[in-house]
Amino acid sequence: MFDRNITKNELLNTFDRMVGRIELLAGEQRAFVRLFQNIRDFRCIAQTAKMHEATVARRLKKIAQRISDDKFVSTLTGSTNSEVAKQKIIHGKSIRQIASETGMSRYKIKKIMNNIANAE
Repeated sequence: MFDRNITKNELLNTFDRMVGRIELLAGEQRAFVRLFQNIRDFRCIAQTAKMHEATVARRLKKIAQRISDDKFVSTLTGSTNSEVAKQKIIHGKSIRQIASETGMSRYKIKKIMNNIANAE
């Protein structure tokens, strides 16, 4: 969806359209999005969070991209494979974090994610 640079207004519109999906995000990410919807300024959020303005914008764009993906909803139910996909797609965790939490190898997690991507 975001093959090009996205403007702040497009980002706000994306979040406004995806209210239900925002509720499914992890607490910190959900709070981050809500803060952006209320303040609408990267600089103010950056000062509050003690981050760089570009970092705030990049994180919000990644969240918007993740919740806009059709995989986001399809991974909410299912087996171990979908649990791994849920951790990756919905919660935005790295393969290394998922491996340490689940006890699975990084290779196995990569294989599951490739199978899901190829199933479409």
